[in-house]
Amino acid sequence: MDASGTVPRERAADEAQTGRAARRLPPMPPRTRKLVTTLHVISSVGWLGLNLGVLTLALTGMSTGDPDLQHAAYSVLALLGGVLLIPLSLTAFVTGVLLSLFTSWGLLRYRWVIVKLVLTLIAVVLIPSSLLPGLNEAAEIVANTPPGRFAAVDRSGLGAVSAGCVSTTMYLTCTILSVYKPWGRTRLGRRRLAASRSGREPNGDPQ
Repeated sequence: MDASGTVPRERAADEAQTGRAARRLPPMPPRTRKLVTTLHVISSVGWLGLNLGVLTLALTGMSTGDPDLQHAAYSVLALLGGVLLIPLSLTAFVTGVLLSLFTSWGLLRYRWVIVKLVLTLIAVVLIPSSLLPGLNEAAEIVANTPPGRFAAVDRSGLGAVSAGCVSTTMYLTCTILSVYKPWGRTRLGRRRLAASRSGREPNGDPQ
């Protein structure tokens, strides 16, 4: 502090930088990163495959001329959706956020990461609020319909097809974003990069 009672600019800048450094998340250990990455890949591929399966079964249930096949399609839909959709979607979302936070990609540094995060979050919210209720409704209607007769699942069946199309499109988009990584850095990402190159912030900051 100088005679006027003010903190010199250099010292204030150093203290501010020290405060930012203290708030940085520590890097993820290599073994942990590999484990989280493995879980993310498995859950993501499983979620995409499940979405394709849901869409295929929903289209089959709506278009088949065999009432027994219709009953089987909607029964399997409710079984697969109820058991696997929520665990796979949550695992893919949580591991994706962890990989963003604890690696140099960051959560808000790249536009494609933000778009993928938003799309995945929307899908995670829509599964219990929209998709699963429709699948369960269709399965209940089928269960209350005598064998050999078509179940009147027009509304819930169409909803299952629509939800399957939307979720599959969203997750295919997320897959494409992960491969091509378009649009470059955000404004925050460019600032972090400039700070890193100037030596004010170390490389690999996960924020």
